[in-house]
Amino acid sequence: MEFNFKSSSPYSYMRYGGYQGKFKGTEYYLVPNPEASMNIRDVYDMFSKIDSALVDLLNMGKVCSDLDNEPTKFTFATTFAERYGLLGFMVEAPTSKDFLLNDEITLKEDNFISKNRTIKAKDYFELFFPFATNDEMSYTVTNGKVKIETNSDLQKMLSRSSIENQLIYSSFYCEKIDWIVDYAKKMYNIFKKAMDLKNENIYDFDEYVAKETIHNYYFSGIPFRINTYGNTPEIAWQPNSLKQALDMAFGFMLCSEQNPIKICKHCGKVFYAKNPKAEYDTSQCRNQANVYKSRNKNKDEKK
Repeated sequence: MEFNFKSSSPYSYMRYGGYQGKFKGTEYYLVPNPEASMNIRDVYDMFSKIDSALVDLLNMGKVCSDLDNEPTKFTFATTFAERYGLLGFMVEAPTSKDFLLNDEITLKEDNFISKNRTIKAKDYFELFFPFATNDEMSYTVTNGKVKIETNSDLQKMLSRSSIENQLIYSSFYCEKIDWIVDYAKKMYNIFKKAMDLKNENIYDFDEYVAKETIHNYYFSGIPFRINTYGNTPEIAWQPNSLKQALDMAFGFMLCSEQNPIKICKHCGKVFYAKNPKAEYDTSQCRNQANVYKSRNKNKDEKK
């Protein structure tokens, strides 16, 4: 990647080996599969996979915008979660880092959780742990500190990590499939509008709409610290969730002079271009595009 937002200190993130869809009333959730939760837990360097995660997110947004049906959304959301984990909406959406200390939580303007900007803390907690009993997953606030209450040995293993990690790395933690897909669609729409602006023949109105779409989406600030390795200061990013890391990578990518993430001119798929001059995601797409160009040229010559 030609823009460097990585740190010498890798940022770890956790995913489970499998996820399943589960209904709570009419709401469809993605939750770690119980068997995978017990046997397969992978802690990986989030930034080492951020390129592929961003490409997969944008392709999910593209396909689900074209095919807005439940099987498509479930397939793409599940595949994404199995590769990278859930997005961590619970800790990313509130305006305050210590959101569970308050009786009521204020959410960011561009959150994907609720149209209401405020929600009671207990109701908010229930949104992300709808299938857990109080014995399995609950919390208390004592002396200004949040404590997770659990009888789960797996959950107790997380007790030495931050409250944020205890929440979003929990085997009981869930996210609605619509949240994941809506976020992917939003990101793809912004990306597509940015690509449209590169078209010299774009109409004035379309240019206006594209710029407004890009300007109107708010990316929340990403926490960081300054580390020194030797005598050289370096920014060490500290995203609180996979979503926050994706927002950051997306911003760097979109503002890069040589954006390595492109849309294939033949099939429309989003891809990471190792060659900055690449226009197609595969050799097959390039060959098919050349065939179509040749056929059209022959038709024009015969006229």
